[in-house]
Amino acid sequence: MMFLGTYKHAIDDKNRLTLPSKFVAKLPKNIFLSIGFDGCLEIRTPDEFEKRYSALSQFSENKKDSRNAARIYFASSHSVEVDKAKRVLVPNELVTNAGLTKNVVIIGVGNKIEIWDETKYQKFVEQTTPMYETIVERLDEQNKQ
Repeated sequence: MMFLGTYKHAIDDKNRLTLPSKFVAKLPKNIFLSIGFDGCLEIRTPDEFEKRYSALSQFSENKKDSRNAARIYFASSHSVEVDKAKRVLVPNELVTNAGLTKNVVIIGVGNKIEIWDETKYQKFVEQTTPMYETIVERLDEQNKQ
């Protein structure tokens, strides 16, 4: 299952967010909403959430960073339902953590969906897009090592 594209939506006063129809068609009724990287939120299917759990559980619990990463991620994760109107209820703490305002951008990132505050996402795009080729070249070099 792959999620692609960029969509602008609004979050309402009750923290309900309508998801793009193309995404809802691929999602089960119950999904996981969590804190993401770079100030966004992420949506994962149960299978992808299980993969994330497996990846985090590979780190040693004897290491403080491992414990802290697991605590932060799983304490911020919520099982939510996609309702008949294609909406999810975003918990207050996640709205606050991601700095979401009324206008949000929902993007497909392959195996997951990200939710960004529109202003924050625009800054990310402006800063990162011009470096796309350099980033890919750097990743390619790292992959060869």
